[in-house]
Amino acid sequence: MKGCLSFIIKTIIAVLVFFGLLHLGVIDFIKEKIEEYRGNEEVRQEKMVDKTKDIVDLSEIEEEYSIEKNLKLLGNRMVIADHKSTNQKMIMLEPKNENILTKEDVESDIIQQKIENALQKYKHQPIKFEEIKVIKKGEMQGLGQKVPYAKVSASISNIPMMKDVEGIVGVAELENGKNLIVISVNEKGKYSQIIADGFYSKVK
Repeated sequence: MKGCLSFIIKTIIAVLVFFGLLHLGVIDFIKEKIEEYRGNEEVRQEKMVDKTKDIVDLSEIEEEYSIEKNLKLLGNRMVIADHKSTNQKMIMLEPKNENILTKEDVESDIIQQKIENALQKYKHQPIKFEEIKVIKKGEMQGLGQKVPYAKVSASISNIPMMKDVEGIVGVAELENGKNLIVISVNEKGKYSQIIADGFYSKVK
């Protein structure tokens, strides 16, 4: 009986607090801030789509993905997107040296060596990959074409929070004839090809 009475009292207090906040306009204020954030995020995404349209068209990607970075460094161009609920990353790299990795390389028997060589060119980047291992090869639809990829696992030596990862490395051809290296990566055991397919199938 005592427990039941305590529950009733707590419920009444919770209801009174709710209506009190409602009366003071606190809940409306919170709703306004949420809508403001959503509106700002939509504007930010629209700006990112516009900034990256000279390399890829991201205007049709689903809302579950977010465009996070648009980087230009030493002649290389990189666009990074994120799958919001899983934190899986999609990375599109237009390298200064367009022959650093090609479709033919991905389809060849020496793809692991090619990937290792390519990563050596970017060894001074913030993320350092080690122990690259090609697991299998595959193909996905993206950028209006069939994109060959190699599924890989690797270790990251300088980020303790994400030590072991897996994902794909593929190559697509842009309309200007240049190669675009397409990557999707997540922590080992969390990578999803469905998420990668869902993103790249909407990229033009």
